[in-house]
Amino acid sequence: MQAYLLWGFVHIVLFVFWLGTDVGALVAASMARNPKRSFEARMSLIRLVMVISVFPRICFALILPVGMHLTKSLSLYPISTDLLLVTWALAAYWIGTVVIVARNEGRRLALIASRLALLSHTILGLIFVVIGLNSLATGAPLEETWFAWKLLLYGLVFWTSIAVEVCFSPFLGPFMEIGQHGSSPEREEAVTRAINNTQIAVVTLYALIAVIAFIGKVKPF
Repeated sequence: MQAYLLWGFVHIVLFVFWLGTDVGALVAASMARNPKRSFEARMSLIRLVMVISVFPRICFALILPVGMHLTKSLSLYPISTDLLLVTWALAAYWIGTVVIVARNEGRRLALIASRLALLSHTILGLIFVVIGLNSLATGAPLEETWFAWKLLLYGLVFWTSIAVEVCFSPFLGPFMEIGQHGSSPEREEAVTRAINNTQIAVVTLYALIAVIAFIGKVKPF
């Protein structure tokens, strides 16, 4: 079997699990915003969101090294062995932060790991955006226009994933207040606003991924 077929298959599987599980988390979060449900039911939905959201984050992390292998096997760019090792190390670090956050929810360790993940997302997003823009402007380091666009949009995915986290973060405070002190219009409005903003960020993320997949498959440029 040719290497590009294997890495292409793994790439597709990661996309499927990433989007499929993320949609499940989005639906559960949307259901949790309904004030007609009991707080216990809403809390169970939020716990479900926390569990499900681990899977798309892991798939997102693995996309990076798998994409590098696919790039090398398609001869789109001469990826060195050292660079492949670096991307696998980054993926391992990234998955480590995901696991730490999931297993230490509400603790200081989870907060530190979450901030490290956001910092790394910011830097990686910047790297891919710069590579994409420079390639479109000068033809280097990537000659293929479609590939430059793909990396540029991939960089935006990192930043959009940060937007998802930022939009969701105001949710937990008023939501836990509902559990402790009961529902109120102000608390419910804050919960709804956080979920609505998160939905906008997530839909934007889906749109970016869809365009990236289209460009990678069709190569319109």
